[in-house]
Amino acid sequence: MLTKGLSTIPHILALSQICSFVVITKTHPTRARQDLGLRTLPEQIAEQIYAAIVNGNYLPGERIREEELAANFGVSRGPVREALRILERDSVVRVIPNRGAHVTPLSVKELNELFEIRRVLAGAMVRRLDQASAQLLAELGDKVKQLERMAADKDQAEYVAASVDLSLSLARACGNERLAEIMHSLARQSWRYTQLALKDARRRKESARNWRALFDALSRGEKDLAAAAMEKLVEDARIGAVRLLEQTSPAP
Repeated sequence: MLTKGLSTIPHILALSQICSFVVITKTHPTRARQDLGLRTLPEQIAEQIYAAIVNGNYLPGERIREEELAANFGVSRGPVREALRILERDSVVRVIPNRGAHVTPLSVKELNELFEIRRVLAGAMVRRLDQASAQLLAELGDKVKQLERMAADKDQAEYVAASVDLSLSLARACGNERLAEIMHSLARQSWRYTQLALKDARRRKESARNWRALFDALSRGEKDLAAAAMEKLVEDARIGAVRLLEQTSPAP
């Protein structure tokens, strides 16, 4: 019997042929590779586990059992073990000797560290877009409008996915491939915190206003104002996530 919302290997292989972000995010909050058809078996398994973690099927601190996953996917424990190592690099799983793999707990310390890095790099990323093309601005404008429509919806997951997709679109357009790779990695590491930050409609509306300010500044060619809007977007998310995490964390 399959557990934790995981799919069978044939289903994973089918997903690997789907290149649309909108379709992928129905089961995968974010893509590990731009070309999904080139995924290895451990990468495919890692994506299924990652989706289960960020969708809440595995709780922070919960053990992930290799033998159960291997049986679920119909593979040996080798690919599962490698998948868990991939997720350890994304900081969502920790493999402890003699104790196995566990979902990493959420912490204010990690949250602050991740979002501090994201804020600095996101600002630098946007400053590289001072000569944004007409095509990029058109695409950005359409996506910002989509976020504004989605902000009041009850589907928080869709807004989070669209917001991260927009951020990564800017990363790919900034002209620095290494920076884009780092931003992608940070997005995966901080996904659960971003979900916290955008849990309620009020915060999503505030996020959409920041995206609008960024777009308007870029449209006017004001890269510093655009970068400031992006930095505010990240900082507002950090503050919102910290507040909610402190409210929900058990007292010491």
